[in-house]
Amino acid sequence: MKSKKSRNAVITGSTQGIGLAIAREFLERGHNVYICGRDEIKLKKVLKDLSVLFGSERVHGSVCDVSSLVSVEKMIKESLGHFGSIDVLVNNAGVGFVTPFEKITPDQWSEIINVNLTGVYNCCRAALPWLKKNKVSDIINLGSRAGRYASAGGAGYNTTKFGLQGFTEALFLDLNQYGVRVSLVAPGNVSSGFADIIGGLGSEEWFLSPSDVAKVVADIIASNSRANVNWVEIRPSRPE
Repeated sequence: MKSKKSRNAVITGSTQGIGLAIAREFLERGHNVYICGRDEIKLKKVLKDLSVLFGSERVHGSVCDVSSLVSVEKMIKESLGHFGSIDVLVNNAGVGFVTPFEKITPDQWSEIINVNLTGVYNCCRAALPWLKKNKVSDIINLGSRAGRYASAGGAGYNTTKFGLQGFTEALFLDLNQYGVRVSLVAPGNVSSGFADIIGGLGSEEWFLSPSDVAKVVADIIASNSRANVNWVEIRPSRPE
């Protein structure tokens, strides 16, 4: 289903998993996408693949570390150089680990906070002046059910996802006056490889697909301008 109006979207962490699925779904619906990730080799391959499928004029990207404001500002500037505007920002980049609190190292703590929380702040800060130029813009933050339900070993990951929920709610209240809609999408278990990190969840066969999440994100930005979808939780339906 193609969108009635093509929009320019920046999607972080979009060289694999949920981020890549969102990029593909947006492109299939007629939008333009700017992707980014920390791995240059993976980025180049994804850009080549998407360009073949959807046209090189509709997809661009660059290496970006969202935990660095300088890197994010450079990425946003480059996206504007290709598309001229930013209508949608999808904050998908994230890292995760499940470790008992007493075993979490200072470096692990710094990374998960800097990527999962500060990274979202950096992207919103850098993109906001351009998002405010549109009649309607969207910021969509990829959260998790771990943002509502704590688990053993989740002191790092739960902290960032609980924090992201609060950040998203407050950001909506601050930006609503500018026509910038802010949404949080919180999926349950997704077959994106994170189950290998968590361990003990069993087969991924019954998990959500990244494409399931991508379709929800694409539907949010397609909603009427008078509607702000604040929170969507997606649970996998385990077969009997």
